[in-house]
Amino acid sequence: MGLEPLEFAECLTDSPGFREKLHDHEKELERTSKAIKALIGDGKEVLAASKNLGKACKGFAQKLKDFKFECIGEKLTDDEARIAGSLSEFGTLIANVEEERERMLQQAQEHFTALEAFRKQQINSIKDEKRQFDKNTAKICQSLERYLNLKAKMNDNTLQEADAQLDLEIRGFREASMKYVLKVQEVQERKKFDFIETILAFMYSLFTFYHQGYEFNIELKDYSQNLQKTLQKTRDSFNSQKEYTENLMLKMLDNRSQVYEDGKPITQAKGGCTREGYLYLMEKKALGTTWIKHYCWYKKENKELHILPYNQVTGKLSQSTTEKLTMTSCVRRASQTIDKRFCFDVQVADRTDTLTFQAMSESDRRLWMDAMDGREPVYIKPKTTSDDSSLDDIGFQFVNKCIKAIEDRGLEENGLYRVVGVNSKVTKLISIGLDVKKREKMNLDDNTQFEIKTITSAIKNYLRSLPEPLMTYKFHSQFIQAAKQEAKTLRIHDIHTLVHKLPEKNFEMLEIIIKHLKTVSEFQDKNLMTVANLGVCFGPTLMKAEEETVAAIMDIKFLNIVVEILINNYEKIFGSTPDEPEMLNTGDTKMVPNSKRTIITDRFTPGVNHTMLSANTQSPTTSQPVYANKAPPPPTEKFRPIEKPIEFYNPAMAESSSGSSESINSSQSNHLSNSIPMSENPRKPVNMYGNAGVPEYGNVNALANRFALNIAGADNPMLNSSGLSMTGSLTGSLTGSIASNQTKPRPIKRTVRTLYRCEAENDSELSFEPNQLIFNVRASKEPGWLEGQLNGKTGLVPENYVEYID
Repeated sequence: MGLEPLEFAECLTDSPGFREKLHDHEKELERTSKAIKALIGDGKEVLAASKNLGKACKGFAQKLKDFKFECIGEKLTDDEARIAGSLSEFGTLIANVEEERERMLQQAQEHFTALEAFRKQQINSIKDEKRQFDKNTAKICQSLERYLNLKAKMNDNTLQEADAQLDLEIRGFREASMKYVLKVQEVQERKKFDFIETILAFMYSLFTFYHQGYEFNIELKDYSQNLQKTLQKTRDSFNSQKEYTENLMLKMLDNRSQVYEDGKPITQAKGGCTREGYLYLMEKKALGTTWIKHYCWYKKENKELHILPYNQVTGKLSQSTTEKLTMTSCVRRASQTIDKRFCFDVQVADRTDTLTFQAMSESDRRLWMDAMDGREPVYIKPKTTSDDSSLDDIGFQFVNKCIKAIEDRGLEENGLYRVVGVNSKVTKLISIGLDVKKREKMNLDDNTQFEIKTITSAIKNYLRSLPEPLMTYKFHSQFIQAAKQEAKTLRIHDIHTLVHKLPEKNFEMLEIIIKHLKTVSEFQDKNLMTVANLGVCFGPTLMKAEEETVAAIMDIKFLNIVVEILINNYEKIFGSTPDEPEMLNTGDTKMVPNSKRTIITDRFTPGVNHTMLSANTQSPTTSQPVYANKAPPPPTEKFRPIEKPIEFYNPAMAESSSGSSESINSSQSNHLSNSIPMSENPRKPVNMYGNAGVPEYGNVNALANRFALNIAGADNPMLNSSGLSMTGSLTGSLTGSIASNQTKPRPIKRTVRTLYRCEAENDSELSFEPNQLIFNVRASKEPGWLEGQLNGKTGLVPENYVEYID
């Protein structure tokens, strides 16, 4: 039941009922004061606990942001970089939440301070008013007693004064009583809004903090979904690498296969060494001989033997320097001449004594003697080759039939290429498909005879059993370096270049496989085989390392990236040469015939700095880098080009620039007039210049040569004996020597890489960042400027801001 209101009229009568009601109000305010005080105490404990929690969370967030872990390998993939950076992202997110917590705590502290002020200034002030009211009550009661005790016989003046004094005191008591009642009721009403409003503000700040956490959770949701996909992709890659690593470990543990496999030792040395490992060296002492354990490595090309005393138990070097010896001979130590097993003697230059080593086993001794050309005979298991796996017409027909069967009835099968077939069935299919007599009887349309998983496993086994991987051992490391490029455009460009360096058969087979994989990826919603999954399946298949090592297994992730790039950029890589930005459009497909694919020479190696001769240099040794992942420092002027003559540069043919342009052009003219080399292989480019490089067209003779070269390069049917003789007339003079019905040669279009950042000052110029590729580059009418195409826009480019890469 609520409190009864206090009437001012009751202050006049001051009845016992009025006193009871006033007392109830006072007790209610006292109880409210104690409750508010307890609430403030608990609230401060909540704030203190939340503050400690925030401090711990901030520390945890900082540890997440500072956490660093290294992955195996010298270069991280995009997925590994994303995973490694996820901890920093999580730490940043938690730190942002804690910033909101700090703001909430600061506001909450102000709210509790206001609540304490309400309790002290409003409720506690009633106590002071009550004490004053009690004093006035006692005072008026005493005054009444004195007034009533006056004698009736007192004179009238004294009685009148007493009456006036009593009226004054009663008036003052009633005024104080009414003010006290007013104050009590005012505090009772004020607590409805002053107190509750403060609590409401606290609740608003508290739940604002919680809402901010919800908002951060929404931001985390998209990031976490992408990260989860990356983690799943990394887990699948790990499972694949784990299988390779375990197989390599088991192979290394098998003593029977440790000695030789396919004519090569499995445990080959690294860092240019022919052989390395532990050997015991016999040292003669005064009282006998001792055997000291050394770690040794031998370089066969210069016969250098390095020995370093090392104790594996203590993990400390017996001496800080390595002794380097030059070996002259190595002979097996006869067992009857020494009481130790597995020994061999080594003669070194500058020493008359013989060094006697003890190997770890008989096979280890044979390997050391084989590396040192010792006299111990070595049995080498003959290397066997199989004619069943080669890039011949039979192999192409087999792969094409398998791909046709898969695309006809298996593109929607779950786990295509990831689910393996039964080994016996796969072997049977390969033996039939590669047998000249039986291949015609092979029926891949019958699902009961050959399942889709059997056909996909047969394709992978065929590619793995090739004498050399489809993308060759020669370019294996270069493909890995291309995949490690920082910018994606550089990765695509370098891989594009390397693919066109492959042999013709390898290129054709690779094109067939990648085109098929692209088709498979288009049905990923049904077969669940994304481009990333196909990269995991075909990375080691197409680019197996020449030597099985843990380092090679760790590089599989980059092989997978190469396959992903090939699939995602199939039309560009196989539909155009590296120096062509666009593909030929022939109907529905944008491809160029394989017969017109040009072989890219070794003028460019991904990840290696090449050099370009300056116009003023006289020797190739004075050069500047023109191909690197990072551009050189920008010029000091404000993004304006320095005018200089246009250089046509070929890094594979560059030689000394000494001599006059007239003599160069003259020699070229004589060379062309004698004979123009014609390539028998349409894939092989014709080098018209020999070793002279690409000339500068400084006079009429050079321009005539250029015109003749364009005609030859265009496979012009008019270029015959009369066309060859026409070259001589071109070198003499251009005026009147070119027939009117002859086609004017197209300007040479090339590709350049940007060196610096540039901002366009008008619409006719291009804006670009360092390390971007600009295509269709040709000379401009503006001095010091080139004209090229970037992102579909054609404009001017400062000549000294770019470098030619083709």
